[in-house]
Amino acid sequence: MTKHRDSTAEQQGFEAIGRFSEVGGRPFRPFIDRLFARSVTAAHLNRDWASDADWARLQQDPLRARAFLYVVLLAVAALVAWSYFASIDEVTRGSGRVIPSSQLQRVQTFDGGVVQEMLVREGQMVEAGQVLMRIDPTRFVSSFRENRAQALALEARAERLRALITDTPFAPAETLRSEAPGIVAQEREVYESRREELREQESILADRIRQREEELREARARRDTAQREANMAGQELNLTRPLLQSGAVSEVEVLRLQREVSRATGERDQAAAAVSRLEAAVEEARTQLSEVRTERRSDWQNDLAQTLGDLNALDESSTGLQDRVRLAEVRSPVDGVVQRLAINTIGGVAQAGQEVVEIVPSDDQLLVEARIAPQDIAFLRPGQPATIKLTAYDFAIYGGLSAELDHISADTITDDNDNTFYLVRVRTVESENIASELAVIPGMTAQVDIMTGKRTVMQYLLKPVLRAWSDSMGER
Repeated sequence: MTKHRDSTAEQQGFEAIGRFSEVGGRPFRPFIDRLFARSVTAAHLNRDWASDADWARLQQDPLRARAFLYVVLLAVAALVAWSYFASIDEVTRGSGRVIPSSQLQRVQTFDGGVVQEMLVREGQMVEAGQVLMRIDPTRFVSSFRENRAQALALEARAERLRALITDTPFAPAETLRSEAPGIVAQEREVYESRREELREQESILADRIRQREEELREARARRDTAQREANMAGQELNLTRPLLQSGAVSEVEVLRLQREVSRATGERDQAAAAVSRLEAAVEEARTQLSEVRTERRSDWQNDLAQTLGDLNALDESSTGLQDRVRLAEVRSPVDGVVQRLAINTIGGVAQAGQEVVEIVPSDDQLLVEARIAPQDIAFLRPGQPATIKLTAYDFAIYGGLSAELDHISADTITDDNDNTFYLVRVRTVESENIASELAVIPGMTAQVDIMTGKRTVMQYLLKPVLRAWSDSMGER
């Protein structure tokens, strides 16, 4: 009885599952019919409760299949939608090497000489302005010091001449007094001597002027006295002549008065001539005094002009000698790497203009020259972004360098192996991706990825299909 009850409960459970499966599976009956044999459905019509249990179990498999199918369909739809909107970069790749951003720098000596010190070695990184080697500067320093002494003497002489011309005290600059005290003392003595000579000449001429002026005053006094005497003698003669006719005076008296008038007139004329002569002498003495001062100042000005000319020429020479002393230290013109040393011997002789060091420039901006296949060149344009991947550094660890396309060769180039390619140059726009302690030097190999555009994943996936379709639709 208990066994019959359990069988009845089990049969009812399977029947419920069968009804659920039949109701749920009605919309998909055609699909299920294709999945399962028609014999299963026919057997279902004439089964007992035991065969119903087997049939219910068979019905569970299509449910799981449908669920899996739905998941697959949703995943495919999502992938199709993603491939339609997602984009990828179109990249043209080429291999190349790092080249100097500027030409190889060949450092030369200016005047040559004996190598005194070598401060770098081949392969060493150097900075712009760094001393590479020193040439013995003894002969240049000696010439420069001699030239400097001459320049100081000319400067002191110029200061002395300026003081004489302007009639001011001799007061050279403090630097001149400290650098050349002996020359300054010598020029001070010359200054005092020239001033004393001028004062003596001026004193002589001034005494002469005073003497002539005194003589002129005396001559003027004599002239005035003679003029008064001549006037009085003439008046007396004029008064006496009427008395001669009346017999009041003798003719002898009249003659005496006439002689007196003549004498007084002569003395007056002589005194007037002396006055004129002495006035000319005074004026001449004054002119001589002025000429002495003018002549001396003119001589000093000429000497000053000559001195300044010599000083300027000496300054030019000093500048040249100073440059020679400075250029005895051979310095690097750029940041870079020492590639070759032409002289390695201390005490060796370098010729004037000889190339002594070769430096490969390095720059914050790297320049990579790469080869691009002719079939990939069509979409390349200057200014396109690019990525430089140095083979010496793992890209996954150190990353790459952002760059842009700088130059494309005008024509293809064929190498010794008959490989044809275009040469392109890409220039970095930043170098922060590579650690500063990792050196990047010319000659390193690199892979260059040049971004030529973007396209969707769908376009990428359909490209082989479309190409095959296009090729298949034509026949020769």
